[in-house]
Amino acid sequence: MDSFIDWEKAGVMEEAFWRYVREQIFSLPGVDNPDESFSILLTGSRAIGTFTSGSDVDINVVCTDSVFRSVHRAGIETGRIKSPGSFFLVAPEEGWEQYFGAEKGRPHFSITAIEDIEKHVREFEDVPLWIWTHAKVLHDPFRQFGRVMEAFDGYPRDVLVRKIKYHVLMAWYWDVDVYPHHASSPDRLLAASSALLNGITELLRAFFLFESKPYPYTEQLWPLAGTTRMGRDFLDIFQRAVDLITGHDCGEKPVWNRLDEAAKMLFWSDYSEECRRLDAALDKAMLDAGVEPEWVAAGYGNIDELLSGSLGPPP
Repeated sequence: MDSFIDWEKAGVMEEAFWRYVREQIFSLPGVDNPDESFSILLTGSRAIGTFTSGSDVDINVVCTDSVFRSVHRAGIETGRIKSPGSFFLVAPEEGWEQYFGAEKGRPHFSITAIEDIEKHVREFEDVPLWIWTHAKVLHDPFRQFGRVMEAFDGYPRDVLVRKIKYHVLMAWYWDVDVYPHHASSPDRLLAASSALLNGITELLRAFFLFESKPYPYTEQLWPLAGTTRMGRDFLDIFQRAVDLITGHDCGEKPVWNRLDEAAKMLFWSDYSEECRRLDAALDKAMLDAGVEPEWVAAGYGNIDELLSGSLGPPP
């Protein structure tokens, strides 16, 4: 089995990992030659070195669609899985700690058809691409996974520009159309807090795209945003905004005062030097990435492109 990983940096014992693979994955019914059919990938925080002592061990298994269907059918028939369209399996309730230790939680794995990964590459699906490009490939018979991933050489300019427009407009949409301006009543707190937090999330995604990189799933957005240029410049502002939104270390400041203060920092340039600096940086990053100057100048005037779905799924 080919290993391309520093096991110590991943915080996993190599012997325990392969024992789990042999006993829980290569023993699955429905496949005759698992060693030749299954590619084994380590993904998630342990693949990129951002794990904590309690992080679980994320394993992805890749195979052809025909093998997937056979293993999935056997999993349904034996009652090991219930989903009609996916294969996600957690280690048995008894004895799971024998592999990686109880502090890491119950190990689990997913099986993905290589044809689905080809679709992720072909359609430039961000989070899957982040997962696959950051995976540690530990076993890849006939390079079935490697050959597919060689087809991904970054985003074409038109795709990248469309994605940037979508996420920047989504961030502004959360503030302009969702945040309850001048309506500070308790029944609007859900809309207000979610609008601001979702707006931050969309901007963090854009930070990766400004550098032609796929963005990670939400749990990893914040920890990894600091590796981007925009993240290094603005995460301190975003952290203060999140503290205000969540009430962390804010004393007795009234909730709507906190939310409006956070909104000013992030989206209301008439009230905030921080927001003016963020807006200027966003404009420059969009221009540098190839977004048309007239589109950047129009700003939220481009909102119909988002609402019509021409940039991606409408909100």
